[in-house]
Amino acid sequence: MIVCIPSKGRPETKTHLLFEAAGFDVYHFVEPQDVDSYRVNNKICIEADDMGMTYVRNFMLDWCKDNQIDWAWFCDDDITQFGKFDGKTRKTSADELWGVSEKAFQLPFEIVGIGTRAFAWSTKQAVSINSKFVEGCVLINVKNIHWRYREDTKEDRDFCFQCIEQGHGILRFNRVFFDTPVVGTNKGGLHDWYKNNRDSNAAKKLALTWSPWIQLKQKPNRLDVKADISGFAKSCMRKIK
Repeated sequence: MIVCIPSKGRPETKTHLLFEAAGFDVYHFVEPQDVDSYRVNNKICIEADDMGMTYVRNFMLDWCKDNQIDWAWFCDDDITQFGKFDGKTRKTSADELWGVSEKAFQLPFEIVGIGTRAFAWSTKQAVSINSKFVEGCVLINVKNIHWRYREDTKEDRDFCFQCIEQGHGILRFNRVFFDTPVVGTNKGGLHDWYKNNRDSNAAKKLALTWSPWIQLKQKPNRLDVKADISGFAKSCMRKIK
């Protein structure tokens, strides 16, 4: 099992060190314009510049299939730590993901994820099934996925809805968590995408595609969405928790 990290304009990324310390093999997927600036092992050139997140997500899927990799963690390049909630939120390590992986291997879900620190301490459920999105640090059952990430939308959330519609769906381990900077504040990556308001347009397309299960929601600084994931899963006759 490997970790795939798409990275753009962040040659100083340290996220891979967390995974490598836990014994994971890490691959960075970088644009041609960035290849020389990244001093990391296992660099994979994605063959085109400035094509966006959908392009690199699909490139990683295809690369894993071509290399007969059945399971892979797709993770952001700005994760700063991992932890778990056991009555208190505790900083641990990426070793937590081995335990998540072993459990996931025994189950039919195509997408498996973990939560954020805030959700870890506030949730009453150890796991969620087809009721919460998974983003940022996601275990992909590559061999069982036959759909694609789609352009000009919130591709990770759209991918989750496609998973519920066409597969068994999403499993999230709520008490294992990761931390990142606030969305859109970290230079590189999708910083310019958020700055140019493309996130709002993506939210609009997502809501249009999956109406009435996803609706637009105005936040103080950006347009987001509110999703009835459980309702959609129920309409698809999927397991819900």
